[in-house]
Amino acid sequence: MSFITKTENKIALEKIERIRDGEISEYLVKIVLKEKASPTVYSVIWEEEQIDIFGFWSSKASTQYNVTPDWCMRCEESALASGMPLISLYSKSNMNRTTVSVSDPVTPIKLSAGVVEETGRVKIQIDFFSQLRSPISEYEATIRIDKRNIPFYECVRDARAWWSTLGYECAYTPNHATLPMYSTWYSLHQAALTDSIIKECRAAKEYGMETVIVDDGWQTEDGLRGYAYCGDWQVAKGKIPDMRALVDAVHALGMKFMIWFSVPFVGVHSESYKKFEGKYLSIRPNMHAVLDPRFKEVREYLVETYARSVLEYGWDGLKLDFIDSFRLSETSSTEYDKMDTVSVEEGVTRLLEETISRLKEINPDIMIEFRQSYVGPAISKYGNIFRVTDCPNDAINNRVHSLNLRLTSGTTAVHSDMIMWNKNETPEAVMYQLLSVMLAVPQISVRLDEITDEHKRVLKNYLAFWREHRDTLLNGELTLEDADAGYTLAQSKKDGECVSVLYQGVVKELLTDCEYVFNSTGKDGIYLSSCCERKYEIYDVFGEKRESGVLSKGVFKADVKNCEMIKVFA
Repeated sequence: MSFITKTENKIALEKIERIRDGEISEYLVKIVLKEKASPTVYSVIWEEEQIDIFGFWSSKASTQYNVTPDWCMRCEESALASGMPLISLYSKSNMNRTTVSVSDPVTPIKLSAGVVEETGRVKIQIDFFSQLRSPISEYEATIRIDKRNIPFYECVRDARAWWSTLGYECAYTPNHATLPMYSTWYSLHQAALTDSIIKECRAAKEYGMETVIVDDGWQTEDGLRGYAYCGDWQVAKGKIPDMRALVDAVHALGMKFMIWFSVPFVGVHSESYKKFEGKYLSIRPNMHAVLDPRFKEVREYLVETYARSVLEYGWDGLKLDFIDSFRLSETSSTEYDKMDTVSVEEGVTRLLEETISRLKEINPDIMIEFRQSYVGPAISKYGNIFRVTDCPNDAINNRVHSLNLRLTSGTTAVHSDMIMWNKNETPEAVMYQLLSVMLAVPQISVRLDEITDEHKRVLKNYLAFWREHRDTLLNGELTLEDADAGYTLAQSKKDGECVSVLYQGVVKELLTDCEYVFNSTGKDGIYLSSCCERKYEIYDVFGEKRESGVLSKGVFKADVKNCEMIKVFA
């Protein structure tokens, strides 16, 4: 394999050498600058035959997986707090053709691939320093190219395991992080008051939700959205007169309590805005500024705020939002003599290390939620919950992103985006939203007192099943089909049990002694393939058994209606 290298930085010395050969090849890339400087883009480019390549996978992809021309290549942009340096090209049968990853998940890197029209080959490009970066004098990274003929998602999981061997291990995940949660965001938004929070928690606990996440609004009397009032992090007494009493009341119900912070934002109406003047990475006029973590006093303020609040109020976890907003801009400070690091990536790393260290001293089981896109290997040692990006009432994106996160998150708990639905929806539509995230930890965000009795029965049935089969769902062997179609099937298998969800009309092969298959195709009837006669039971969306019998050997059409489940057993 031959590489083309190019750089706009004329003082760079480039070197690429093979350090491992075989079906998995590794290449060491070395860049040395003649003097310390902020590097411009340095690219490594090669071409491969486009044989049996039909799809492009990346951690940020949602519903578009086709391979595009090289003049508008699909890409994955990666940095410490955004994505991961990994792409995979795969066949129509989901088999890997080329999976490319880079050892450095901290530095801004862009991986791209596209079809060369003139030759029918595929061009792959890695751009180092794809975003503005702090000055350096030298750089080194390893490119890993996996050509094994195995399911592409196994190569993706192996790449994540490779990063673990390089020091990017997953944080300890407490048990409560793997149990269903209730979120106030879509249900209550910034009107989350003490009485409404307790009311929702009382109902949520009965359904099997074990933690409440109180989102944006607790820190401001303003209700106009936006972040102009963030930064001081004082409880809005008009909404929550006594935060400790609220937390104690939630604990008395047997639930944990988490709360939201927009980590980098300081609003123009906050007292902190003037305090940190000159220590911002960027400013959005009349709205908020982004703090610069390269200043020690910025980090100390944030760390002390979180630690003091957790001690004072007894919170069990923090939802740390917008960490992906920490990035250099043309207006960022260049007063390096006042900073204790000139690298934003290093500043964010120190902030997270200092934060987690302090919080674990207070509570070793503290839960920390991160949201896409800051869910990569470099940041996984700090957060123990990775949540799908905001996609309200969007079952397709919730499904695809939660399954993608399952491939790249190792032992970190993967959570759905908060599940919501219109209160006038059909029971089947409610179950459709829930089935989209069967293989992730569900977060629910509807007003539980306003949904219909039928919705309540659906939710109770789903969460009861999910909790009963949690070990299989979260820790089993994951199999996926047809990424380019948003995954037509997702299943998890463990200890003789298999739970599957069909999202499109494919034939489901029965693999274990006990199978649970959900029909989430939007149509009535599914096809199953069995090597022997088996018994079966069909359950409706409320969990009521409505049919039973014997499944024939061979391919069998089962009368499983939309969003129902069939249990097949020996």
